Amino acid sequence: MLKKKRLLTLILLVSIMALAVLPAAAREINIQTPTVPAALPFLWMQEEAELLEAVDLNINLSSDHQRGISLLAQNDIDFLVTGSNLGANAYNRGINIKMLNVNTWAIDYLLTDGFKAESWEDLKGKDLALPLQGGPLDFLARYLASENGLDPETDLNLVYRALPGGAQLFMAGELDAIILPEPLATVSLANRESAELSMDIQKEWAKIHGDERIPFVALFVNGNFAEENPQFTNIINGYYKQGVEWVNNNPEAAAQLASKHFEMPAPVLKKSYSRVNLNIYSEAESRELTELYFGEILEMYPDLLGGSLPDEEFYY
Repeated sequence: MLKKKRLLTLILLVSIMALAVLPAAAREINIQTPTVPAALPFLWMQEEAELLEAVDLNINLSSDHQRGISLLAQNDIDFLVTGSNLGANAYNRGINIKMLNVNTWAIDYLLTDGFKAESWEDLKGKDLALPLQGGPLDFLARYLASENGLDPETDLNLVYRALPGGAQLFMAGELDAIILPEPLATVSLANRESAELSMDIQKEWAKIHGDERIPFVALFVNGNFAEENPQFTNIINGYYKQGVEWVNNNPEAAAQLASKHFEMPAPVLKKSYSRVNLNIYSEAESRELTELYFGEILEMYPDLLGGSLPDEEFYY
């Protein structure tokens, strides 16, 4: 860990020295991120960190992922937080986008109403709500159900409801089960007395692959921006990693910061984030885990990735 921090500090110092020869005017850095835990390092950078005067962050909080991809393709934003598969899909469609890091490895949970599912067999014949047909959670639900001996088409009644509407239906008692990301899982548990947290989706993945980490969310950079501004790219990525450490080391303050921007109570967010794995691992580990995840997606939903594994140029 100490060596990792020293390397990060060295990269930042070199990048900062390189900026000394640039014009004095601050460079506006345009970022889009949904209101998820992965947004917090950027909010920390904007409000808590002592950023260089040469950097001016413009953060747009939006959960419109496709709009974010379009803005990046048009060179209207420089950095984007979105699903790892969405970035890979964009890359495979010819958009100049590069993955800087994977940061969110645990966020999804299976909730049930009025019963606890001890196994996937307990979901047989039940409604299972998912946010998007053909999306990442649809893939995970079908994949895990199949690996546990169920036929998702005949054994489950799959219901597709966009978030947060699906969560509202669950809290109203209209669904047997639902897979939700945090913080919606914590909110739903708090607002439905008969709700049970039945499964940690990440632990279910680990039963098959031996590792709980699923590369859900990543930070991407506009490839044109990265090529033209390597110093700024390295500085933003370095500060982002420091922001991840700050979030993990300061859960109370992180929840307060999230509450300010996400319009949710800080205590709920703090409890929710205790179920989220927000971390950045070594490039080798991240790459191996990401390609494992992508490989399984390709078997079931190749369109999620644009039909193939992204090549070497996808990774920054």
